Amino acid sequence: MTDAKLIRLLDDDPNEGMRKLISKYSGLVFAVVRGVAGEACDGAEIEDCVADVFARFYKGLPSFRQEASLKTYLGALARNAAKNMLRDRPPQTEESDLLLEIPDGSDALAEAIEKELLRRVFDEIKRLGPPDSEIVFRKYYLGQSSKTVAAALGMTVSNVDVRAHRALIKLRAILGGEEI
Repeated sequence: MTDAKLIRLLDDDPNEGMRKLISKYSGLVFAVVRGVAGEACDGAEIEDCVADVFARFYKGLPSFRQEASLKTYLGALARNAAKNMLRDRPPQTEESDLLLEIPDGSDALAEAIEKELLRRVFDEIKRLGPPDSEIVFRKYYLGQSSKTVAAALGMTVSNVDVRAHRALIKLRAILGGEEI
C-alpha cells in the first residue's frame, strides 16, 4: 500500500489505517528506537516508546505534509522519541546500578541468558560484514522480502537468497547450532 493510500485510509477509517500503518512500519520504528536507545533501555521501555511514536503520528496527522515519505517521517519521530526517552530518564548512580529489581513472577536468570544470547547473535551478524549483515537483518529482523532487500541493496533476488542462506550457515556454525 502506498503512502498516499495509507493517508487516505487514515482519514476514512482511522482504526484500520493505524492498524495497517503499524503493521507496515513497526519494524522500522522499533529498529530506530532500539538503535538510538541501545542497551540503556529495556524491552518494555522500547515498546512504550514505539507506541508513543505511533500515538504522536496520529495526533499530528492533520498537520502531516507529504513532503517526506511516511518511512522518513516515522524514522525521524522514532529517533526524536528515543532521544527524549533517554534524556528524561532519571540519572543512574553507582548505588542504583548495584541494586537489582526483580519483578514478581519473573525468571531473572532466563531473561539474562536470553539478553546475552541476543547480544551475541547481533554481534555475530555484524561480523558477517556488508552486505550479508544487512541482508540478514532486513530479511529476518525486519521481515522484508527478498525482492525488497534486493531492490534496496541493488542486487538480484537470487543473489540475496543465496547470500542469506550462506550467512545463516555461517551463523549456525559460529553459534553452535545444528544443521536442519
